[in-house]
Amino acid sequence: MIKSVLIVFVCTLLLTGCWDSRNIEELSLIVGEGLDKPKDKNLELTQQILVPKKISTKEGSSSDPTKLVSTKGETVHQILRTSALKNYPTFSQHLRVILLSKELLDGHTGMDALINQFVRDNGTRRSSYMFVADGKTKDLLKMTDEGNPASNVIYELTENNSVTIRMMDPVTLGEVSAHLTSDDTFAIPHVGKENGKLAITGASIIKDRLWHADLTPGQVQNMNLFTGTVKGGVIDLKHDGYFFSYEVYSSNRKIKTAYKDGTFKFTVTRNIEGRLSEDWNPKEDSFKDSYIKEIENFLAKRLHKTVTGFVNTLQKDIKADPTDLGNEVRIHYPHKWKKISTKWDDYFAKAEIEYKVNVVIRDFGTKGASK
Repeated sequence: MIKSVLIVFVCTLLLTGCWDSRNIEELSLIVGEGLDKPKDKNLELTQQILVPKKISTKEGSSSDPTKLVSTKGETVHQILRTSALKNYPTFSQHLRVILLSKELLDGHTGMDALINQFVRDNGTRRSSYMFVADGKTKDLLKMTDEGNPASNVIYELTENNSVTIRMMDPVTLGEVSAHLTSDDTFAIPHVGKENGKLAITGASIIKDRLWHADLTPGQVQNMNLFTGTVKGGVIDLKHDGYFFSYEVYSSNRKIKTAYKDGTFKFTVTRNIEGRLSEDWNPKEDSFKDSYIKEIENFLAKRLHKTVTGFVNTLQKDIKADPTDLGNEVRIHYPHKWKKISTKWDDYFAKAEIEYKVNVVIRDFGTKGASK
């Protein structure tokens, strides 16, 4: 008898199914969000929402499977509650990108306040990528690429940092939160329009929780070659009046940190290996070691000049350190760092920085000998 009751009880449990399940078509699946500064309110939040019905009918179509919903308000949380009046309940586990307009970050509200709700919300992915945008973020989110929604396009563009040096690594919501908690100066990718298409257009420096300056793609390249990550890419220069391209295969860097008489000294050594992938010089002869050595030396000198010039711009003009040299001080001089961390940009501006670069050409393809 008891055995029969137990069997009936277990079967009953198995038949209950997912009691708290919800129809996917009754959820607002957020894939992208953008914050702007409207004229009549404190904030405007634009949400890019995946529409399941559009996905099911998209086969063979180039239509965007999302919709945009913009809501104004005073705080992010209040806006989210207001948007619930016109949408299904939001679900942010698929959130890929968060865009903040430069106009919003150039005001009096710190970035920590703007992302506060996103960080506190257990449903928001801390791995979502963050960007600064020129103009209105809602205008960028309206753009598509053959039906691919803007949030996906922007997210996928970040994967190109393995083939270009002119793009910094993506920065997540969690990483931004950590930087702001530590009062760091840091850089995050900048997104905008280029020839009518979405593009990563450099980076923005955040200092004292506000937008401080923009970096061009060329400056981002110099920042990567200084202390950043270089996964691959192409460097093009002119030698003897002719263009050539150098494709980076691998790169690493070493940083030595010293402190004496109130001044920090950094020696940054960058080692690069790659391939002479293109050479317009009609007299080139890549099979000659002397010619390869000439290109290596020329490339090293030019990189040293451009990167050193960029560092000088950071110290004298921008007066901010987005290169993470402060982290080297934290590691090697922890007690000193505790005293100066909030004033690090001032110490960075006065630091002695030496940059060394070594370039090696490992390959030049099948073309090499001159006629």
